[in-house]
Amino acid sequence: MKALVTAIYILSVYIIGYIASRNTKSVSDYIIGNRKLNAYTTALGAGASDMSGWLMMALPGVVFLSGVTEIWLPIGLTIGAYLNWKFVAKKLRKYTHHFGDAATIPSYFANRFADKSNLLRIVTATAIIIFFTVYIAAAFVSCAFVFEIILDLKYTDALLLSAVIIVSYTSIGGFIAINWIDMFQGILMLFALVMVPIAIVNHLGGITNTVDILNNINANITNPFLKIANIKIISLLAWGLGYFGQPHILIRFMGAKNPYIIDKSRKICMSWMILSLIGAFLVGLFGSALYPQGIANPETIFLKASDMLFSPWIAGILFAAVLSAIMSTISAQLLVSSASLIEDITFQIFNKDYLKRNGLLLNKIAVLIIAAIAVVIAYNPQNTVLSLVAYGWGGLGATMGPVILLSLYWEKMTKFGAVIGMILSVITVIVWKNLSGGIFELYEIVPGFTMCCLGILIGSILERRFSKSPINISEEPNL
Repeated sequence: MKALVTAIYILSVYIIGYIASRNTKSVSDYIIGNRKLNAYTTALGAGASDMSGWLMMALPGVVFLSGVTEIWLPIGLTIGAYLNWKFVAKKLRKYTHHFGDAATIPSYFANRFADKSNLLRIVTATAIIIFFTVYIAAAFVSCAFVFEIILDLKYTDALLLSAVIIVSYTSIGGFIAINWIDMFQGILMLFALVMVPIAIVNHLGGITNTVDILNNINANITNPFLKIANIKIISLLAWGLGYFGQPHILIRFMGAKNPYIIDKSRKICMSWMILSLIGAFLVGLFGSALYPQGIANPETIFLKASDMLFSPWIAGILFAAVLSAIMSTISAQLLVSSASLIEDITFQIFNKDYLKRNGLLLNKIAVLIIAAIAVVIAYNPQNTVLSLVAYGWGGLGATMGPVILLSLYWEKMTKFGAVIGMILSVITVIVWKNLSGGIFELYEIVPGFTMCCLGILIGSILERRFSKSPINISEEPNL
């Protein structure tokens, strides 16, 4: 029965994708929807593509294991998301439109800093592809876990099925289809995250009994400061820094119909996000009372609880909600990555008219190539969703975030500063990730973000001081 409900859900996604594909006539439509998103599609598109399978699987899983000490992660994310909407969204929508009507983050940077060499564009696109491929692999792992349970498949078969479904519907409709689908998926995700913790508490005999069970498991399980080092708290809060550099979220700001709907979108998205984070957190916390002996894979606690507490029909809908969370993010990330590969690398290196005439087809082929690489990364079933998401999120946040922020707020920033900052950040994140112990337990987004800021500052000052030619900075919009 769960398989039937899931099949109906997937079929509905394809139908939406097909209808949307009839409105996809150009590369601009495919990549950014020709800037036609209303307040609701902007808000729920940004929210659904942000949260992904990690909200339904990784966050409940880590709370299941560690208890309330993980509260600092959703707190950090909430603060970061709000600041991103407040200080980046509206200004980025205006800047990207003003600077050459840019449809991708790399093209915005190139236009913003009058980069005729395309060095900045290519460095940016390369960083996006590197970290997004890891991020996409995390979502494929999540999706494979779901199909393992629903269809009783081997992990590798479930992984390949996930790739086929997601790549095909992403290729069909592009940005317009993804946003229509994300509206539907965002509502479904919120419904599921409200239903499951309520059902767990009801099954355990009420909130008082649930808390008693939790205290019997661990008398301090509800203490957010229990046995958690300051460096861990800083690392969890630092997840919020990642928002400033996530292209799959930023592209929703860029695709908004106009800058003036952003305030309304922020209120909708933040309300949705806070409720969703609370629900996911409670699934993990209450789930540890539901399964006091533990489960084999804590990241499947949402699926286990849904399967146990609901009828097959309702459980199928809840499983579909997990798929919707995963698919909304993968599709957005595939779209951004393919645009970076084709629009910002291929077309800049091979400036051929016949290639540009087939830009839509090439973007769809790029989706397939990037997905194939992500599947290879995800092929190891020992990968955890949270570890892969943390790497991709941290890499993008550290590398893109400072460049986005300073491009909007620091008029003396230069192309050379942006390039140096991104290169230093990529190196820092990769090296830091592979070290362990002591200070290296700090989440790599913190040193990466710091090094990027320093690189931008030093590189911009040096270029302005020693450049033999005038510094070309495109005129800023009148805001």
